[in-house]
Amino acid sequence: MKMRMRVLGALLAGIMAFSAAPQIAEPLTVTASAATKLAAPKTITATIKDKSIKLKWSKVKGASGYRVYAYNTKTKKFVKYKNVSGTSCTVSGLKAGTTYRFKIAALVKSGSKLVEQTQSNAQSVTTKLSAPANFKATTSATAIKLTWKKVTGAAGYRILIYDSVTKQYKTYKNITGTKFTFKNLPAGTYKFKVAALIKKNGDVKEQMQSSAVSAKLTKGATSATSAAVAAKEHVCGYRYGTKKYAIKHDIEYMKKLSTDFIGWLTIKDTPIDFPVVQATDNRFYLTHDFYGAYDPTKVGTTFADYHVKVTAKQRPDNLVVYGHNIRTGVGLAKITNYYPARYGSLNFYLNHPTITYESAYGGTSTYVVFAGMFVNTDKKHGSVFKYHTAQNFKTEGTFYKYFENVFDRSVFYNPAVDIKYGDKFLTLSTCFYPFGADVDTRFVLFTRELRSGESAKINTSKAYVNKSPLYFTYYYKVNGGKWAGRSWPTSLMQGYAAWKKKNS
Repeated sequence: MKMRMRVLGALLAGIMAFSAAPQIAEPLTVTASAATKLAAPKTITATIKDKSIKLKWSKVKGASGYRVYAYNTKTKKFVKYKNVSGTSCTVSGLKAGTTYRFKIAALVKSGSKLVEQTQSNAQSVTTKLSAPANFKATTSATAIKLTWKKVTGAAGYRILIYDSVTKQYKTYKNITGTKFTFKNLPAGTYKFKVAALIKKNGDVKEQMQSSAVSAKLTKGATSATSAAVAAKEHVCGYRYGTKKYAIKHDIEYMKKLSTDFIGWLTIKDTPIDFPVVQATDNRFYLTHDFYGAYDPTKVGTTFADYHVKVTAKQRPDNLVVYGHNIRTGVGLAKITNYYPARYGSLNFYLNHPTITYESAYGGTSTYVVFAGMFVNTDKKHGSVFKYHTAQNFKTEGTFYKYFENVFDRSVFYNPAVDIKYGDKFLTLSTCFYPFGADVDTRFVLFTRELRSGESAKINTSKAYVNKSPLYFTYYYKVNGGKWAGRSWPTSLMQGYAAWKKKNS
């Protein structure tokens, strides 16, 4: 038994990161003819931890078992790791943050022997970084300070806080350091976790979460003080105090719950199916729920920009709606799926070309998606396009100049959808941090209200990805390249070509 464990340990020690050396399959003592071999296992997936990887694959009809191979960079060969009877195998004793390669083959019985069939293609899997060690929470008056040890290879860290309503840990903030202090918290018991982050393909990926730590504030800030930290100018329009009535898609019912309620937003087959509110500032609902309760997890409530008050008699030409990008899908997280660079295709747009908005003041409108952009909000990282400031278009000139900027930056186009002066728009904005929380960026989705008599069945057959949208300095610094210049068809804006010629 001891000899077997030593052999297994030596094998795992040799299963190392991918190298440029050619793959050389280990000679097998028993083979089957090519004509009779079963196909290789398909749909191989991996559940990844810091020191183990669980491989799973689809069942091969006729297989008696499976053989798992691991690549050894010392011998430059795939060597047998284990035979298993089921369609999964856990490889343990690995190193954190290291890339491993595997192959899998079905086995069939031939007498007393197991005959190997076709091997799968090599699968590369990288183990996660381990959770930060020595994670501690210390309290003082109204503050809680979190500290932990640096994780080698980490690009930053994610702080998570426990939500007693959903009974889940939610992302609070991504940071680059190894300490963070929560200030002006109300009295109560709080629970936290922390995880290292890595950057991959321009996005940040969470690694192993730490064990939870708890901290109790017996005194804490008063509720008035903690609320004032988030918003000093607004008092929630919720009418029933601490009694929480259920939120449901019923316009008249919701109007009775809160004077801040202005409408209901829906994107089919996504978690985006919830109320929209409007305060007297753009801060309050960043950190308060629909009922006006302060939420230290900062899930907040989706809200409209306050600069143009929405009433029964008034709404802006361009209603700008903000919502957090919560990892669990809460808020407006799913609108980032319209970004082709994130998923490699326009599939999400093709399947969700329209959204629905029902006004608290009457009428349900379908809006067609026509543009989306990834933009910067901080001058130190490059140009800033203030997309949220154009809510009413008093002249054709202001309209055309604004949407010139939108189309320059849009990551996709659909020639079948145009816009014109006098249309009504709904713009959705969410935080989006593929470069980490220190680079404050947004993904913004632009939609136009369907015109009278226009079909809600949108032709998306000619929609295409913009290969060179206008980004910002930091984007080009990380990814290289530069803007190739304006390339969108002028037909996307009715009357634009004539206006441009007249004003050139």
